[in-house]
Amino acid sequence: MQTLYRVLTLATWETAQESGIVPRCGNDHKEDGVHLNLPEAIDYTAKRYFTPAENPVLLEIDTSSFAELIEWRSPLPHEPWRRPLARIEGIRVESVQSVERINPKKLNN
Repeated sequence: MQTLYRVLTLATWETAQESGIVPRCGNDHKEDGVHLNLPEAIDYTAKRYFTPAENPVLLEIDTSSFAELIEWRSPLPHEPWRRPLARIEGIRVESVQSVERINPKKLNN
């Protein structure tokens, strides 16, 4: 099992629980896939794309059901880690192993 992560708003997570699918966000639609994170990219992603008012949460994702659909993109100068992009429509809620609220103080640094 390969574990990757996804940061999203609490409201999006609540909607996902009702629908059974964690949906794509705006950037996902642009690149036709679901952006996921390695552990070293979580803080960067949370700070760059979320505000404390959005109540972001961190999902721990079991990727075993779609591992062969993950494209491993190369690091960039400002993102010096591999950047996984799953070529799927959304993540099934059953693939979420845990959910953790992100400390708002981490978003302001």
